[in-house]
Amino acid sequence: MMIANTCLLVTLTILIHGQVGKSHFASFRQATDSLKSDTPRISVGEMKDRLESDEGSGIMETMLNVGECQGTGSEVFNIDLQNPSGCYIFQTTGFNMGGYPNNTGRFSRYFCEYAIQFGATVSGTVTVKEKDFQFQEPKSDGSCADYVRVFRVNDEQQENDNSDSDDRNSRTDAIDYCGTITEDKIRDFSTNKFIIALYADGSVNGNGAEIVFCID
Repeated sequence: MMIANTCLLVTLTILIHGQVGKSHFASFRQATDSLKSDTPRISVGEMKDRLESDEGSGIMETMLNVGECQGTGSEVFNIDLQNPSGCYIFQTTGFNMGGYPNNTGRFSRYFCEYAIQFGATVSGTVTVKEKDFQFQEPKSDGSCADYVRVFRVNDEQQENDNSDSDDRNSRTDAIDYCGTITEDKIRDFSTNKFIIALYADGSVNGNGAEIVFCID
């Protein structure tokens, strides 16, 4: 009787949890929509071995965090991803934790740059998430005092008309956003490195941005 009960228990466990070990496939939009802004933050040194999983979707993503950037203008953080695959989450300094800092001195603006290096040319998709995105509102002439910029991406938004009224950069390989954005901003890229930069003046700050990129 003991053996029979044990077998029944094991059988029920397999029936209930049988899907856990299966592989999951999802589109990039499904993957990025599943990301939560309160995902635990880890250091760059830990990120290679630490994966966070959204239990609802089975999507695996790695949280990138290089610690607080003081924004002195000389800080460039290199993030090396060897043999990258899957999706990665990048959050600006202070995202959902008080927001990004303002400038560090009376005459110096806040500037911080992150260079995400793949070691070889890879293709993928990068999105600036609309959820919780917040920077200082643009000036009357449409320019931004505080903004996030992503370099080395395809300038065309992944929409039928390829329009993006929130993009304030006229370059073909970069996008700029400030204030709030109207939706997730999705771009393709094919490069060995792309750069995320944060700029701010000394007036007001905002929550910042969460940026997700997935390697094909």
